[in-house]
Amino acid sequence: MTQMTHTNRTIFNCQLASVLLMAAGFGWIDGNFVQPVATSWGAIADILHFIPFVALLLLSLSFFGALIEGRRANGARLGISIVAALGILSCVVFIILGATNPDPNSVGVHTFEDTMPVIVLNLGTLLWFAILLFGWRSAQATATAPAAQVEVGKK
Repeated sequence: MTQMTHTNRTIFNCQLASVLLMAAGFGWIDGNFVQPVATSWGAIADILHFIPFVALLLLSLSFFGALIEGRRANGARLGISIVAALGILSCVVFIILGATNPDPNSVGVHTFEDTMPVIVLNLGTLLWFAILLFGWRSAQATATAPAAQVEVGKK
């Protein structure tokens, strides 16, 4: 296990928080929008709601396991990013469906109770993408800083 710097620990904690927020959002959405299983469509809709949650948990186990061991986890990072992007896309679609159909029993976000899991999920996804951008920028700055110092020293 490698020693983490303060910046790496902060990034790790933010990544962990973003995955927990996404998991809470997906889980809350699964429970909030569950369909009655009296029909075959109800069971299929429940499974479709549950797949991103399971994918996120499996990918995050791989991602955080690799980070703790000091290895790179690019595949898991990409997978979590895809799940996060699908989460944002599905929330946008369900917000539009809720706004265009006033029936409170229809598919979509209609009430405050429907809005809260969407907010939690989107907080997690936006935090995930912000940390990816911050981590990429800090890696770029670290990679270019020594070269810039060498060029300054030559002048």
